[in-house]
Amino acid sequence: MISRRHALGAGGLTLLLAACQTPTPPRIVPEDGTIDILSLLRSKPEHTRFVNALVVSGATSRLGRQNGAVTLFVPTNESLNSLPAATLALLDNPPAQPTEAQRAQIQALVFGNAAWGLLRFPDIAARRNTIVTWDRARLTVTATGERTARLAREGVTLAAGRPVPEVTRGNVLASDGVFHVTNGFVAG
Repeated sequence: MISRRHALGAGGLTLLLAACQTPTPPRIVPEDGTIDILSLLRSKPEHTRFVNALVVSGATSRLGRQNGAVTLFVPTNESLNSLPAATLALLDNPPAQPTEAQRAQIQALVFGNAAWGLLRFPDIAARRNTIVTWDRARLTVTATGERTARLAREGVTLAAGRPVPEVTRGNVLASDGVFHVTNGFVAG
Protein backbone atom coordinates (compact mmCIF):
# COMPACT_ATOMS: atom_id res chain seq x y z
CA MET A 1 0.00 0.00 0.00
CA ILE A 2 1.29 3.48 -0.86
CA SER A 3 1.32 6.04 1.91
CA ARG A 4 -0.54 9.32 1.47
CA ARG A 5 2.76 11.20 1.49
CA HIS A 6 4.12 9.11 -1.38
CA ALA A 7 0.86 9.36 -3.34
CA LEU A 8 0.88 13.16 -3.06
CA GLY A 9 4.54 13.14 -3.99
CA ALA A 10 3.84 11.12 -7.11
CA GLY A 11 0.90 13.37 -8.02
CA GLY A 12 3.03 16.43 -7.40
CA LEU A 13 5.76 14.97 -9.60
CA THR A 14 3.22 14.34 -12.35
CA LEU A 15 2.03 17.95 -12.14
CA LEU A 16 5.61 19.21 -12.17
CA LEU A 17 6.45 17.12 -15.23
CA ALA A 18 3.29 18.29 -17.03
CA ALA A 19 4.19 21.92 -16.31
CA CYS A 20 7.68 21.41 -17.75
CA GLN A 21 6.31 20.02 -21.00
CA THR A 22 5.28 23.07 -22.94
CA PRO A 23 3.60 22.42 -26.26
CA THR A 24 5.80 22.82 -29.28
CA PRO A 25 4.85 26.01 -31.10
CA PRO A 26 3.74 25.51 -34.70
CA ARG A 27 6.58 25.67 -37.19
CA ILE A 28 6.45 28.93 -39.06
CA VAL A 29 7.51 28.40 -42.64
CA PRO A 30 8.67 31.50 -44.54
CA GLU A 31 6.53 32.69 -47.44
CA ASP A 32 9.40 34.49 -49.14
CA GLY A 33 10.13 32.17 -52.05
CA THR A 34 12.67 29.98 -50.25
CA ILE A 35 10.40 26.94 -49.71
CA ASP A 36 8.79 24.84 -52.44
CA ILE A 37 5.03 25.16 -52.87
CA LEU A 38 4.17 21.61 -51.75
CA SER A 39 6.21 21.90 -48.52
CA LEU A 40 4.72 25.32 -47.87
CA LEU A 41 1.18 23.98 -48.31
CA ARG A 42 1.92 20.94 -46.14
CA SER A 43 2.95 23.29 -43.32
CA LYS A 44 -0.53 24.86 -43.32
CA PRO A 45 -3.15 22.71 -41.54
CA GLU A 46 -5.98 24.68 -43.17
CA HIS A 47 -5.00 23.24 -46.58
CA THR A 48 -4.70 19.50 -45.89
CA ARG A 49 -7.62 18.63 -48.17
CA PHE A 50 -6.08 20.45 -51.14
CA VAL A 51 -2.67 18.88 -50.45
CA ASN A 52 -4.39 15.49 -50.45
CA ALA A 53 -6.10 16.45 -53.72
CA LEU A 54 -2.70 17.22 -55.26
CA VAL A 55 -1.42 13.80 -54.17
CA VAL A 56 -4.50 11.75 -55.17
CA SER A 57 -4.75 13.48 -58.56
CA GLY A 58 -1.09 12.80 -59.34
CA ALA A 59 -0.47 16.53 -59.80
CA THR A 60 2.52 16.60 -57.46
CA SER A 61 4.62 15.49 -60.44
CA ARG A 62 3.78 18.84 -62.07
CA LEU A 63 5.24 20.77 -59.13
CA GLY A 64 8.87 21.65 -58.55
CA ARG A 65 11.43 23.94 -60.14
CA GLN A 66 12.30 21.33 -62.77
CA ASN A 67 8.77 21.72 -64.20
CA GLY A 68 8.58 25.51 -64.09
CA ALA A 69 6.57 27.79 -61.87
CA VAL A 70 2.91 27.15 -61.07
CA THR A 71 0.09 29.21 -59.63
CA LEU A 72 -2.45 27.52 -57.39
CA PHE A 73 -5.77 28.82 -56.09
CA VAL A 74 -5.93 26.89 -52.83
CA PRO A 75 -9.27 26.53 -51.06
CA THR A 76 -9.31 26.13 -47.30
CA ASN A 77 -10.50 22.83 -45.86
CA GLU A 78 -13.72 24.44 -44.68
CA SER A 79 -14.53 25.91 -48.08
CA LEU A 80 -14.53 22.42 -49.61
CA ASN A 81 -17.34 21.20 -47.34
CA SER A 82 -19.89 21.66 -50.14
CA LEU A 83 -18.23 18.98 -52.29
CA PRO A 84 -20.04 15.64 -52.66
CA ALA A 85 -19.56 13.22 -49.75
CA ALA A 86 -17.59 10.74 -51.91
CA THR A 87 -15.13 13.47 -52.94
CA LEU A 88 -14.72 14.65 -49.34
CA ALA A 89 -14.07 11.06 -48.26
CA LEU A 90 -11.23 10.85 -50.79
CA LEU A 91 -9.76 14.14 -49.57
CA ASP A 92 -10.08 13.31 -45.87
CA ASN A 93 -8.82 9.71 -46.16
CA PRO A 94 -6.77 9.52 -49.36
CA PRO A 95 -6.00 6.00 -50.58
CA ALA A 96 -2.35 4.97 -50.81
CA GLN A 97 -2.96 3.69 -54.36
CA PRO A 98 -5.79 5.73 -55.95
CA THR A 99 -7.61 4.19 -58.88
CA GLU A 100 -7.76 5.96 -62.24
CA ALA A 101 -11.39 6.88 -61.53
CA GLN A 102 -10.42 8.43 -58.18
CA ARG A 103 -7.57 10.37 -59.84
CA ALA A 104 -9.90 11.70 -62.53
CA GLN A 105 -12.50 12.71 -59.95
CA ILE A 106 -9.97 14.78 -57.99
CA GLN A 107 -8.11 16.13 -61.05
CA ALA A 108 -11.16 18.24 -61.92
CA LEU A 109 -10.76 20.07 -58.60
CA VAL A 110 -6.98 20.49 -58.90
CA PHE A 111 -6.74 21.33 -62.60
CA GLY A 112 -9.48 23.95 -62.32
CA ASN A 113 -7.50 25.71 -59.57
CA ALA A 114 -4.04 25.65 -61.14
CA ALA A 115 -2.18 27.50 -63.89
CA TRP A 116 1.34 27.49 -65.31
CA GLY A 117 3.65 30.36 -64.42
CA LEU A 118 4.31 32.51 -61.38
CA LEU A 119 1.20 34.69 -61.48
CA ARG A 120 0.95 37.24 -58.71
CA PHE A 121 -1.83 39.83 -58.88
CA PRO A 122 0.21 42.34 -60.94
CA ASP A 123 1.11 39.55 -63.40
CA ILE A 124 -2.56 38.57 -63.72
CA ALA A 125 -3.60 42.21 -64.19
CA ALA A 126 -1.11 42.45 -67.08
CA ARG A 127 -3.00 39.56 -68.72
CA ARG A 128 -6.28 41.48 -68.64
CA ASN A 129 -7.16 39.74 -65.36
CA THR A 130 -7.53 36.39 -67.15
CA ILE A 131 -5.48 33.23 -66.89
CA VAL A 132 -5.85 29.76 -68.41
CA THR A 133 -6.08 26.90 -65.93
CA TRP A 134 -4.65 23.40 -66.35
CA ASP A 135 -8.04 22.21 -67.57
CA ARG A 136 -7.91 24.92 -70.30
CA ALA A 137 -10.66 27.07 -68.80
CA ARG A 138 -10.45 30.84 -68.52
CA LEU A 139 -10.35 32.20 -64.99
CA THR A 140 -10.96 35.88 -64.36
CA VAL A 141 -9.22 37.28 -61.28
CA THR A 142 -10.45 40.75 -60.33
CA ALA A 143 -8.43 42.38 -57.54
CA THR A 144 -10.51 43.82 -54.71
CA GLY A 145 -7.56 44.81 -52.54
CA GLU A 146 -3.81 44.44 -52.30
CA ARG A 147 -4.02 40.70 -51.54
CA THR A 148 -7.70 39.92 -52.22
CA ALA A 149 -9.66 39.24 -55.40
CA ARG A 150 -12.90 37.90 -56.81
CA LEU A 151 -12.78 34.80 -59.04
CA ALA A 152 -15.00 33.82 -61.97
CA ARG A 153 -14.68 30.84 -64.27
CA GLU A 154 -15.83 31.41 -67.83
CA GLY A 155 -18.97 29.46 -68.63
CA VAL A 156 -19.74 28.50 -65.02
CA THR A 157 -22.83 29.83 -63.29
CA LEU A 158 -22.73 29.37 -59.55
CA ALA A 159 -25.51 27.32 -57.96
CA ALA A 160 -28.05 29.27 -55.95
CA GLY A 161 -26.70 30.04 -52.52
CA ARG A 162 -23.10 29.25 -53.43
CA PRO A 163 -20.94 32.31 -52.71
CA VAL A 164 -18.64 33.82 -55.33
CA PRO A 165 -15.16 32.36 -54.73
CA GLU A 166 -12.68 34.95 -53.53
CA VAL A 167 -8.98 35.12 -52.84
CA THR A 168 -8.74 35.96 -49.16
CA ARG A 169 -4.94 36.09 -49.08
CA GLY A 170 -3.04 36.29 -52.32
CA ASN A 171 0.55 36.23 -53.51
CA VAL A 172 1.96 33.61 -51.12
CA LEU A 173 5.36 33.09 -52.69
CA ALA A 174 7.15 29.73 -52.97
CA SER A 175 10.41 28.81 -54.69
CA ASP A 176 8.53 27.12 -57.53
CA GLY A 177 5.44 29.29 -57.81
CA VAL A 178 2.80 31.15 -55.91
CA PHE A 179 -0.52 30.32 -54.33
CA HIS A 180 -3.59 32.32 -53.49
CA VAL A 181 -5.77 31.24 -50.55
CA THR A 182 -9.45 31.07 -51.52
CA ASN A 183 -12.73 30.73 -49.66
CA GLY A 184 -14.13 28.47 -52.37
CA PHE A 185 -13.16 26.51 -55.43
CA VAL A 186 -13.40 27.53 -59.05
CA ALA A 187 -13.44 24.16 -60.80
CA GLY A 188 -16.44 23.62 -63.04
